[in-house]
Amino acid sequence: MEAPDDLADLADIHRVLAGDAGAFRPIVERYADRLLAFCRSRRLGEDEAADLTQEVFLRAYRSLGSFRLGQSFPAWLFAIAANRVRSHGSKRGGEERKLDAIAVEEASRSTPDALAEAERTFEAEAVRAAVATLPEEQRGVVELYYFAELPVSEVMKVLGIGEEAVKSRLFRARKRLRSILESDTSEQPRGVSGGKTL
Repeated sequence: MEAPDDLADLADIHRVLAGDAGAFRPIVERYADRLLAFCRSRRLGEDEAADLTQEVFLRAYRSLGSFRLGQSFPAWLFAIAANRVRSHGSKRGGEERKLDAIAVEEASRSTPDALAEAERTFEAEAVRAAVATLPEEQRGVVELYYFAELPVSEVMKVLGIGEEAVKSRLFRARKRLRSILESDTSEQPRGVSGGKTL
Protein backbone atom coordinates (compact mmCIF):
# COMPACT_ATOMS: atom_id res chain seq x y z
CA MET A 1 0.00 0.00 0.00
CA GLU A 2 1.28 3.45 -0.88
CA ALA A 3 1.94 6.12 1.77
CA PRO A 4 -0.10 9.37 1.71
CA ASP A 5 2.92 11.34 0.46
CA ASP A 6 3.38 8.82 -2.37
CA LEU A 7 -0.22 9.29 -3.43
CA ALA A 8 0.08 13.07 -3.21
CA ASP A 9 3.31 12.96 -5.21
CA LEU A 10 1.70 10.87 -7.95
CA ALA A 11 -1.36 13.13 -8.12
CA ASP A 12 0.82 16.24 -8.37
CA ILE A 13 3.12 14.63 -10.95
CA HIS A 14 0.13 13.70 -13.10
CA ARG A 15 -1.14 17.29 -12.91
CA VAL A 16 2.28 18.73 -13.83
CA LEU A 17 2.63 16.33 -16.76
CA ALA A 18 -0.88 17.33 -17.88
CA GLY A 19 0.27 20.97 -18.09
CA ASP A 20 -0.48 22.38 -14.63
CA ALA A 21 2.91 23.86 -13.69
CA GLY A 22 1.50 25.10 -10.36
CA ALA A 23 1.05 21.49 -9.23
CA PHE A 24 4.81 21.29 -8.71
CA ARG A 25 4.59 23.74 -5.79
CA PRO A 26 3.17 21.17 -3.31
CA ILE A 27 6.02 18.83 -4.24
CA VAL A 28 8.51 21.59 -3.44
CA GLU A 29 6.76 22.27 -0.13
CA ARG A 30 6.85 18.56 0.83
CA TYR A 31 10.57 18.10 0.14
CA ALA A 32 12.22 21.52 0.52
CA ASP A 33 13.30 21.15 4.15
CA ARG A 34 14.73 17.66 3.66
CA LEU A 35 16.56 18.64 0.46
CA LEU A 36 18.00 21.71 2.16
CA ALA A 37 19.18 19.59 5.11
CA PHE A 38 20.72 17.13 2.66
CA CYS A 39 22.61 19.94 0.87
CA ARG A 40 23.77 21.39 4.21
CA SER A 41 25.11 17.97 5.17
CA ARG A 42 27.85 18.45 2.59
CA ARG A 43 29.10 21.47 4.55
CA LEU A 44 27.64 23.99 2.16
CA GLY A 45 26.95 27.52 3.37
CA GLU A 46 23.31 28.46 3.93
CA ASP A 47 22.96 30.46 0.70
CA GLU A 48 24.86 27.87 -1.30
CA ALA A 49 22.69 25.04 0.08
CA ALA A 50 19.52 27.02 -0.72
CA ASP A 51 20.74 27.71 -4.27
CA LEU A 52 21.61 24.06 -4.81
CA THR A 53 18.20 23.00 -3.44
CA GLN A 54 16.49 25.29 -5.96
CA GLU A 55 18.68 23.89 -8.72
CA VAL A 56 17.67 20.34 -7.77
CA PHE A 57 13.99 21.27 -7.92
CA LEU A 58 14.49 22.98 -11.28
CA ARG A 59 16.24 19.89 -12.70
CA ALA A 60 13.53 17.64 -11.27
CA TYR A 61 10.80 19.79 -12.83
CA ARG A 62 12.52 19.79 -16.21
CA SER A 63 13.13 16.03 -16.03
CA LEU A 64 9.73 15.05 -14.67
CA GLY A 65 8.82 13.51 -18.02
CA SER A 66 11.57 10.93 -17.47
CA PHE A 67 10.18 9.91 -14.07
CA ARG A 68 8.74 6.40 -14.35
CA LEU A 69 5.39 6.19 -12.64
CA GLY A 70 5.55 3.39 -10.13
CA GLN A 71 9.10 4.16 -8.99
CA SER A 72 9.73 6.03 -5.75
CA PHE A 73 9.59 9.78 -6.27
CA PRO A 74 11.71 10.61 -3.16
CA ALA A 75 14.37 8.15 -4.33
CA TRP A 76 14.36 9.73 -7.80
CA LEU A 77 14.49 13.27 -6.38
CA PHE A 78 17.31 12.54 -3.93
CA ALA A 79 19.28 10.72 -6.61
CA ILE A 80 19.21 13.99 -8.57
CA ALA A 81 20.25 15.84 -5.41
CA ALA A 82 23.09 13.41 -4.69
CA ASN A 83 24.45 13.85 -8.22
CA ARG A 84 24.21 17.65 -8.06
CA VAL A 85 25.83 17.83 -4.61
CA ARG A 86 28.62 15.49 -5.69
CA SER A 87 29.41 17.48 -8.85
CA HIS A 88 29.08 20.78 -7.00
CA GLY A 89 31.37 19.57 -4.21
CA SER A 90 34.17 18.92 -6.64
CA LYS A 91 34.05 22.58 -7.71
CA ARG A 92 33.87 24.39 -4.38
CA GLY A 93 36.70 25.56 -2.19
CA GLY A 94 36.97 26.27 1.50
CA GLU A 95 35.93 29.92 1.39
CA GLU A 96 32.39 29.24 2.65
CA ARG A 97 33.70 27.43 5.72
CA LYS A 98 35.95 30.40 6.51
CA LEU A 99 32.98 32.77 6.17
CA ASP A 100 30.86 30.52 8.40
CA ALA A 101 33.56 30.55 11.08
CA ILE A 102 33.71 34.35 10.94
CA ALA A 103 29.92 34.58 11.20
CA VAL A 104 29.88 32.28 14.24
CA GLU A 105 32.60 34.36 15.90
CA GLU A 106 30.70 37.60 15.22
CA ALA A 107 27.43 36.15 16.50
CA SER A 108 29.08 34.98 19.71
CA ARG A 109 30.12 38.55 20.51
CA SER A 110 26.63 40.05 20.44
CA THR A 111 24.16 38.48 22.93
CA PRO A 112 23.72 35.39 25.11
CA ASP A 113 21.12 34.05 22.64
CA ALA A 114 23.53 34.64 19.79
CA LEU A 115 26.21 32.80 21.77
CA ALA A 116 23.91 29.78 22.20
CA GLU A 117 23.11 29.88 18.48
CA ALA A 118 26.81 30.09 17.65
CA GLU A 119 27.46 27.02 19.83
CA ARG A 120 24.70 25.08 18.05
CA THR A 121 26.16 26.14 14.71
CA PHE A 122 29.61 25.01 15.84
CA GLU A 123 28.23 21.62 16.96
CA ALA A 124 26.36 21.16 13.67
CA GLU A 125 29.55 22.05 11.79
CA ALA A 126 31.49 19.50 13.86
CA VAL A 127 28.97 16.82 12.92
CA ARG A 128 29.09 17.80 9.23
CA ALA A 129 32.90 17.79 9.36
CA ALA A 130 32.88 14.32 10.94
CA VAL A 131 30.42 13.06 8.30
CA ALA A 132 32.69 14.46 5.58
CA THR A 133 35.50 12.19 6.79
CA LEU A 134 33.46 9.02 6.28
CA PRO A 135 34.14 6.79 3.29
CA GLU A 136 31.81 7.72 0.40
CA GLU A 137 29.60 4.63 0.78
CA GLN A 138 28.97 5.41 4.48
CA ARG A 139 28.66 9.16 3.97
CA GLY A 140 25.95 8.78 1.33
CA VAL A 141 23.84 6.55 3.57
CA VAL A 142 24.22 8.91 6.56
CA GLU A 143 23.32 11.99 4.52
CA LEU A 144 20.22 10.39 3.04
CA TYR A 145 19.04 8.79 6.28
CA TYR A 146 19.82 11.54 8.80
CA PHE A 147 19.93 14.79 6.86
CA ALA A 148 17.36 14.06 4.15
CA GLU A 149 15.34 11.97 6.62
CA LEU A 150 14.62 9.25 4.10
CA PRO A 151 13.55 5.87 5.48
CA VAL A 152 15.79 2.87 4.85
CA SER A 153 13.50 1.72 2.03
CA GLU A 154 14.06 5.02 0.15
CA VAL A 155 17.82 5.06 0.85
CA MET A 156 17.95 1.60 -0.73
CA LYS A 157 16.30 2.93 -3.88
CA VAL A 158 18.46 6.05 -4.15
CA LEU A 159 21.69 4.08 -3.79
CA GLY A 160 20.56 0.90 -5.53
CA ILE A 161 21.59 -1.36 -2.66
CA GLY A 162 19.76 -3.79 -0.39
CA GLU A 163 18.32 -3.24 3.07
CA GLU A 164 21.10 -5.14 4.84
CA ALA A 165 23.75 -3.07 3.03
CA VAL A 166 22.05 0.17 4.14
CA LYS A 167 21.78 -1.00 7.75
CA SER A 168 25.35 -2.28 7.77
CA ARG A 169 26.71 0.99 6.37
CA LEU A 170 24.66 2.98 8.90
CA PHE A 171 25.97 0.81 11.74
CA ARG A 172 29.60 1.25 10.66
CA ALA A 173 29.12 4.98 10.07
CA ARG A 174 27.50 5.54 13.49
CA LYS A 175 30.35 3.69 15.18
CA ARG A 176 32.95 5.72 13.33
CA LEU A 177 31.14 9.04 13.94
CA ARG A 178 30.81 8.36 17.66
CA SER A 179 34.52 7.66 17.81
CA ILE A 180 35.37 10.87 15.92
CA LEU A 181 32.99 13.07 17.90
CA GLU A 182 33.89 11.60 21.29
CA SER A 183 37.61 12.03 20.63
CA ASP A 184 37.07 15.78 20.39
CA THR A 185 37.48 16.77 24.03
CA SER A 186 36.44 20.40 23.57
CA GLU A 187 32.98 19.62 22.11
CA GLN A 188 30.99 16.40 22.12
CA PRO A 189 27.93 16.88 19.88
CA ARG A 190 25.72 13.78 19.95
CA GLY A 191 22.97 14.39 17.43
CA VAL A 192 22.47 15.02 13.79
CA SER A 193 20.20 17.63 12.27
CA GLY A 194 16.80 16.34 11.30
CA GLY A 195 15.60 14.70 14.49
CA LYS A 196 17.41 11.36 14.24
CA THR A 197 20.31 10.84 16.61
CA LEU A 198 23.46 8.82 16.24
